[in-house]
Amino acid sequence: MNIKGFTLVELILVISILGVILLIPMLKGNIALNYKEKFELKTFKKDIEYARNKAITDVCCYSVILNFNKNCYIIKKHDKIEVTLKKYEFESGIRLIGSKNLGTQISFGYLGTPIKAGTIYLEDKNGNKIEIAITPATGKVNIYFK
Repeated sequence: MNIKGFTLVELILVISILGVILLIPMLKGNIALNYKEKFELKTFKKDIEYARNKAITDVCCYSVILNFNKNCYIIKKHDKIEVTLKKYEFESGIRLIGSKNLGTQISFGYLGTPIKAGTIYLEDKNGNKIEIAITPATGKVNIYFK
């Protein structure tokens, strides 16, 4: 008989090769971050964007104050009275290491532009370096895994 098809050995071989190919990206460091660390990074990015967007809609200055010693940040509104809106502590392995050109504060003017643009350096529990860059003029927030 001449039946065209695949044998069981051929199917197992193809599935094995595909499994190895799909496993390779999972071994990279930025995919190996656990769910809670990814959630904390997304929360941090969204909070920076929130401060920028609120500065535009409320027509006043907002800032994200970084506390490297306590591994936390605070969102503040700078109007006639300074108001603390949120305090968040990193608890799942993310550590604030330092910043470049920002000092300890990311401030946004009433147009949503950052007063100073720069980079925030973080580290996950495995020691992998993470950078969050605030671009000048637009205030766009980007996360880079090193």
